[in-house]
Amino acid sequence: MPVFSSEKEVTPEVKSVLLRDIRPNPHQPRKEFCEEELRELANSIAQVGIIHPPIVQRLTDEPGYVLVAGERRVRAAELAGLTEIPVIIRSEDAIYSAHAALIENVQRVDLNALEVARAMRQLLEQHGYSQEELANFLGKKRSTVANYLRLLALPRDIQASIILGTITMGHAKAILALEEETQQRLLHEIIMREGYSVRQAEKAAQRLAEKQKKGQLVFQNRDFYLEHLARQLEEKLGTQVTITGTNKKGKITIDYYSLDDIDRIITLLGAS
Repeated sequence: MPVFSSEKEVTPEVKSVLLRDIRPNPHQPRKEFCEEELRELANSIAQVGIIHPPIVQRLTDEPGYVLVAGERRVRAAELAGLTEIPVIIRSEDAIYSAHAALIENVQRVDLNALEVARAMRQLLEQHGYSQEELANFLGKKRSTVANYLRLLALPRDIQASIILGTITMGHAKAILALEEETQQRLLHEIIMREGYSVRQAEKAAQRLAEKQKKGQLVFQNRDFYLEHLARQLEEKLGTQVTITGTNKKGKITIDYYSLDDIDRIITLLGAS
């Protein structure tokens, strides 16, 4: 089925309306707006006005309009002290409103990955699209849409890290490569604690999956963390390092292969 029909398309009307007559868009996927960005936009609007008018629809059951796209501009106009702004009035049905709110935000101001995922799910549920149809409409691959939607299955604390921007979509995809929630939480904690890059997170996910497959993974942060520290020492010292022990006591073993190798390692450790 086509995701959008232009049969109801009409020539848009441009006019000035009172800000108090504009209602928020219930399909708006963005829930958080950066105050600093809004203030900067408000200053610009105060100086030169609104260059690209927001898009609205007339309400059918009461006087006024519902916002289709351009909520940042409306909020910034309020901050700038305006009471009236120019708008583009469209008469398409609710399906256009949901589409436009998603597209306008994705193209103009990046949503965080969770907001994109929730907006996609809303379009799927409310309008009965398949992932393939939605991907075609958004100009994305179906696998991309699927990856976004999979974020909604992550534990809430991991979702919160995505919203806060402490982990990226790339980190989240690495976490999603692990099937079990205990594995996902473990990798998430290591990423947060060690500041892993996406590439490092992908490698860690692969190691965790391999250990689980071999039945060697003990889901205790201590075990995985000590292994991680050993790898860091190996990278620094250029030789094999093994760490064994408990929370109270343990042993670090550093391999060497010649007297010159000992001298090199001691120098790297800051001794003489």
